[in-house]
Amino acid sequence: MDLRQLEQFIAVYEEGSFSRAARRQNCTQPGLSVQIRNLEDEFGVPLFTRSRRGVEPTVAGKRLYTRSLSILNAVAETGHALRGLSSDVTGALTVGTVPSVSRSALPAALSRFVEAHPNVDMTLDEAYGGTLTERVAAGELDFAVVTSAVSHEGIEATLLAQHEMALVSGPGSDLKPLAPVRLKDLPPLRVVLPTRRHAIRSIIDTHLARAELEITASIESDGLNTTLEYIRHSGWSTLTAVASVIDEASTGALVINPIISPQAELEYYLVRQVRTPLTGAAERFIQLLREELAAIMTRWKTLSHGPADA
Repeated sequence: MDLRQLEQFIAVYEEGSFSRAARRQNCTQPGLSVQIRNLEDEFGVPLFTRSRRGVEPTVAGKRLYTRSLSILNAVAETGHALRGLSSDVTGALTVGTVPSVSRSALPAALSRFVEAHPNVDMTLDEAYGGTLTERVAAGELDFAVVTSAVSHEGIEATLLAQHEMALVSGPGSDLKPLAPVRLKDLPPLRVVLPTRRHAIRSIIDTHLARAELEITASIESDGLNTTLEYIRHSGWSTLTAVASVIDEASTGALVINPIISPQAELEYYLVRQVRTPLTGAAERFIQLLREELAAIMTRWKTLSHGPADA
């Protein structure tokens, strides 16, 4: 038994399929099957039950999974501890974020991080939360920031920040900028909504249903920038994370209104592999993201409870 075999076993366990595990491990399915059979022969017990629908872990497989996570974590933590003896933070970091974070907290956190740790190679990715979670599971991202607590074998989701959502309209709107609104009191709206591939769409749908707001027309858009630019030049509106539009709150380019009923909130989660400890570089970057997300909400509370409330 070696570490590579344990990694392959974990992939089969988490994916529930030899074919998906082979793609994740960048190996052939027959070769992966041989490695699992070798483990089963070595331990003298079956690790999976196989069927046309995939594979299910046996009792022995479940126990090996828990032990394998502990072994790989111990190996990784040892490496991080030894590298941490150096005063320099080095290495590579690959991070994924949903669009609202990419527009807000990410640039500020990245600027601070690069200034303090210039020897870390950074790679950034922006995508839907589901796509980012899959890439974390595949080991393509060190971690990601998404807007839903995913349920995925081998993935840990940790609450990073709690934010609010706002109603965003074009500058021709009759609404007073930063004036609190009750959605049920609004006239019928034409809205631009993210597609259902975005986790935030289900959050928006829930709030619109609770408010019993009349929607006269809707457009679906996958691009946050496209959505905001269209709203800027039209009489349409959207609901979006405050982080997406905080910088426009005082420019007049968009009319942004706090929603006080029903209270519209969303949460940002850090998703990472359970089996892989965060490096020192990752922990430092996550702390900066946490600080920037908190600063955005502090700034928003100041704006949304300012003169517009008087």
